[in-house]
Amino acid sequence: MEPTPSPECPENDAGRYPETPAGVPGAPDVRDEACRILLRLEGPDARARELVDETLDALRFPPGEAALLAELVFGTQRRRALLDWRLGAVSHRPVEALSPWVRNLLRLSLYQILCMDPAPEQAAVEAASDISRRHGHDGVAKFVTGCLREICRQKAENKLPPLPEHPVRRLAVETSHPEWMVVRFCETHGWEQAAAALAASNEPSPLTLRVNPLKARREEVSERLRRAGHENELCRFSPWGLRLKEPADTRRLPGFLEGEYHVQDESAQLAGILLDPKPGWKTADVCAGPGGKAALLAELVGPEGEVWAFDRKPGALDKLVATLRRQGIQNLRTETRDALTPRPDLDGAFDAVLVDAPSSALGVLRRRPEARWQARPEASIAHAERQLRMLAVSARMVRPGGYLVYCTTTWEEEENETVVERFLEREPGFLFERSRLFAPVEVCTRGGFVRAWPGQDGMDGFFGARLRRQE
Repeated sequence: MEPTPSPECPENDAGRYPETPAGVPGAPDVRDEACRILLRLEGPDARARELVDETLDALRFPPGEAALLAELVFGTQRRRALLDWRLGAVSHRPVEALSPWVRNLLRLSLYQILCMDPAPEQAAVEAASDISRRHGHDGVAKFVTGCLREICRQKAENKLPPLPEHPVRRLAVETSHPEWMVVRFCETHGWEQAAAALAASNEPSPLTLRVNPLKARREEVSERLRRAGHENELCRFSPWGLRLKEPADTRRLPGFLEGEYHVQDESAQLAGILLDPKPGWKTADVCAGPGGKAALLAELVGPEGEVWAFDRKPGALDKLVATLRRQGIQNLRTETRDALTPRPDLDGAFDAVLVDAPSSALGVLRRRPEARWQARPEASIAHAERQLRMLAVSARMVRPGGYLVYCTTTWEEEENETVVERFLEREPGFLFERSRLFAPVEVCTRGGFVRAWPGQDGMDGFFGARLRRQE
């Protein structure tokens, strides 16, 4: 049965989700709210996790429906290219020409039909029909249900159209990444590495903890968690890391409220290994964000040391302040300040400075699946220019003989090796130190940098370099 030809779907000039007609009764619908979030994620700066959390806080869905909302949003983003490929085979209009809310309603419905186990096919079709009638008209509903029923028929008869023949386009559809991104990754890092990292970017992130050495030993925390029914394993590279084998509410884990550990991916903990601060050092994190790395530095330098955490976004450090109270850290100072405008009175004041620079974040797509669709091929150039300026300004804060560590969460060479090389050309007073002197060899490149690939030993993507200012 062929789907009904696509009608002219109602558009909203502001790109917003159509409002529910006045007088329509009923509690909030999970699929409806998921579609609203997906539509907002077509904007350049929206964050899936923030939008999901905002929706759940506002609507108070029961646990099962809350889990479904998150699954629909994150799953649809992770499989978007594959869903669009399937949709394109049954729609008489190009996917990109469909009304944005209809396109996203079809995507999340197809995700349920094709990717969820067990697949709630009938429920997905009926819900999509109800939503399309509620926000559109009968023609929209006929088109939506026609497309979905045709996909259900193809699936039942094992007649889904084949994936693209061209290897690169096929990999882009299979792993659901923009084709330009796949091409660049393959050209820069090779087919095998690209395929593995892109596939890993669709896997759920494990829950990884970083034990606070001021309060507990890793083996002790591991055993307490195990006795409480939470199986875990010691991280391979970080001496502070524990990885839980099943998801858990960290606030309910033994020792969390007492400050014995912090939630942090093992790749982020590599920054502490690379910087290698000594007790009593004065250090700074100039792009601290929520402050996980700054808190680690504070733990490593100990009560006799000092850490300064800067971030340009107002309120960005609020979460860090709460972490410090919970973990009993008193040697960390916070200040809202852009890394490009440091305080002149801090020139040469630090033994070590960490520049965890904002980047294209292509190494953390499993946590931020929407970022792959918001990224632009030319963005790395702009990122690299700002990153280079951050390094140059932050370098002034390092004392003679002190250390400067640069890290990102992307695999783009333009933002990684190239930035470091350009900095060293401009700043002859700094020397590059090969990472094998400080970090496990498995995460060290031949060029002397630290790199973790997405999915490597359960980690996010990470890049790091250590520089020393000459005496």
